[in-house]
Amino acid sequence: MSIAIVRDSYEGDHMAKILSVVTMTFILVPVIAPMLGQFLLVHFGWQSIFIVNLIFGSLVIFWFWRRQPETLHKKYQKTFRLAIFKSGAITFFRIKSAVIYTLLSGLATGSFMVYLSTSQQIFQVQYDLGNMFPYIFASLAVTIGLATFLNSAIVMRFGMWNLVNIALLVFVINSLTYVIIFWSGVNPPIEILIIFLMLQFASVAFLFGNYRALAMQPMGHIAGVGSALNGFISTIMAVPIANYIGSFVKTSVLPLFIGFFVTGIIGLVLFYSVKKPIRVKA
Repeated sequence: MSIAIVRDSYEGDHMAKILSVVTMTFILVPVIAPMLGQFLLVHFGWQSIFIVNLIFGSLVIFWFWRRQPETLHKKYQKTFRLAIFKSGAITFFRIKSAVIYTLLSGLATGSFMVYLSTSQQIFQVQYDLGNMFPYIFASLAVTIGLATFLNSAIVMRFGMWNLVNIALLVFVINSLTYVIIFWSGVNPPIEILIIFLMLQFASVAFLFGNYRALAMQPMGHIAGVGSALNGFISTIMAVPIANYIGSFVKTSVLPLFIGFFVTGIIGLVLFYSVKKPIRVKA
């Protein structure tokens, strides 16, 4: 619903700017939440996790009630009927760009989930850096956050399509470079790996918000259903992608970057199959 609210309120590159901030939260929360949960569990007991959720949820409800007006334009408001879901889904699948950018979101989400599911195996088992794992994890999270914030700062100038184009090329070239250099399967020094991962996830950060903005751009009249389908499809795509690629990450990081490269190439093919949209700045 938050994506639909943004689409109701903005369009074009301005929408991409706002979605970058929203997406930054989406990305960082799964990274920060386990550390916060561990802190609460150790220092205040398991009950504190539910208490914090209750307090935080109550604050969000109160803020939303007091500050957030209805964003859906009156001409798009309809009486609730189950048929709305059917007609909205049919409309969604008839918009080629919305479907393609949703598939691209699934590929990007899957790539990120591979890292989330294998990072402990890589840093704690392969590199034997159990004590340093939280700091490495946090440093990469900061990289993603900074890159997403940078995207929000420059998307109005360069356009979301152009930034996606550059980020996709960086995503593919960076992963291909790693595969070529470390084809033997021997892991590089941890400093080198972190540099490659930082470049990889900086490009992912540019992709997330812009993909969603590009997908939502033609769906102003079905923003609610469109946003729901975008999130649903990208998520159900991401899980099997992450599970499949992650199953190969046992004794080497190489399969991770091979997975990045393959998903990146597929992403490029899909991306170039859609006509470049006309820029709408506000």
